Amino acid sequence: MSKKSPGESPDEGLLSGIFAATGSWALVLGITGFVCGFFGPMVLSPDANQGPMLGLFITGPGGAVLGAILGFVVRAARVPKALAAKMLPGVAGVFAAVCLYYSLPEPSFYANVVDAEIVSCAPPASMKDKAIEDWEHRIEKVTWAPPRAGWKEDFERMVQADPGVVLEVRVLRERKLYQNRKPWNRGTFVAWPWRNGDAPTQYFARFAGGSCERYPTGRQAIFLATGETSKLWPSELLSVFLGLQIAEPLPARLADIVAG
Repeated sequence: MSKKSPGESPDEGLLSGIFAATGSWALVLGITGFVCGFFGPMVLSPDANQGPMLGLFITGPGGAVLGAILGFVVRAARVPKALAAKMLPGVAGVFAAVCLYYSLPEPSFYANVVDAEIVSCAPPASMKDKAIEDWEHRIEKVTWAPPRAGWKEDFERMVQADPGVVLEVRVLRERKLYQNRKPWNRGTFVAWPWRNGDAPTQYFARFAGGSCERYPTGRQAIFLATGETSKLWPSELLSVFLGLQIAEPLPARLADIVAG
């Protein structure tokens, strides 16, 4: 039994015990939440935007509040100190596991899946003038980055290096495809439900080999729509230069996921 100070009433002893338990539980769970939320995302999900902010603003303060509440309940319920001392590490371990779970990387966007009807097919040269005009407008606004030399004349080289066609389509429906990144499901995919979306109506199809024979008007097909990036200004990649996403055949490994 704990010794009371001379002149201390039972109520005062209980109150001081509650304050002590509340402080110790708040300190332990607050530190646990801060450490796991601060370092967890840096180790488990280094490319996440949240980074250590999870520990600073969520799991750290949240752990302190949770600890204060649990410490109050444990002491107010007169749980023996020996038992409470054993409970605290267990609760801290469970809380750490929860914090680390939410530090794991979320699924990342992989591609759009577009169910569309082909309206027309044309060679990339059909968009040359419009693409050059668009780039000229962009260059006028970006005065701090001079365009690369010979970018207009480079169009023919891009066409030869990356044969393909420009598809005009009528989008019937679309769904987004995400790639899982947690240790137990890394590399698998999940698809959002089909919806009537605002997907682009023009795409660059490089798997055609530069021929429109494969894309008769009125044909319906499901495409995997992805994008490319370039470090040059203007871009040296034909799809980026034309401002188009790339339409690819839906891989067999994704067919069941998309059909589900």
